[in-house]
Amino acid sequence: MTAMPKFTLSRRKFLVSTAAVGGGLALGLRLPFGPEVARAADGSPEITVWVAINPDNTTIIRAVRAEMGQGTITGLAQLIAEELDCDWNKVTIEYPTPGQSVARKRAWGEFSTGGSRGVRQSHEYVRKGGAAARMMLVQAAANEWKVPASECTAANSVITHKASGRKTTYGKVAEAAARLDQPKDVPLKDPKTWKIAGKPLKRLDTAKKVNGTMEYGMDLKMPGC
Repeated sequence: MTAMPKFTLSRRKFLVSTAAVGGGLALGLRLPFGPEVARAADGSPEITVWVAINPDNTTIIRAVRAEMGQGTITGLAQLIAEELDCDWNKVTIEYPTPGQSVARKRAWGEFSTGGSRGVRQSHEYVRKGGAAARMMLVQAAANEWKVPASECTAANSVITHKASGRKTTYGKVAEAAARLDQPKDVPLKDPKTWKIAGKPLKRLDTAKKVNGTMEYGMDLKMPGC
């Protein structure tokens, strides 16, 4: 008969280990139960640092350049949305802080803005962020259907497998897509095929400026002030 090894666990070790697991769940640390999923402010799964998708198919695009009336925010969002192939009518903007960027090893790159420099300096990598998100969303749908991703297409936040006639939305596969590895080879569209980027669309910052909900620097209040 094989003797069973004796295992003892002190009360202190038990409390420390269970507290670590509980803290991991609260803080979003990577635990052995599955890959960590970063999330937008409303809890939507982040596909890439530039894109998060709500279950209702709302697309949250991150903006880190300052809007000074020159249309930078809308222009960058258009570039990301173009490569993402999302529904422009369901795009909203979220503003990560420089502190959040530093905490994530400067994930969003440069924050400074001067004239058109915000678009000129970041247009390529934000486009890749949108394109990578699209590829991950399509891959998630293909995995669910057990078909090659190359047989699936994406348009207007909907993924289609033409051979079988199946369709799904970005919102339905976002959680699964957020758990995939980001592709390293991310081809970009030919500007000649653009339908959103570079087009005269309504600016995303206008409504909040008109209805008074836009927050400016003077609106911020520091703790204790």
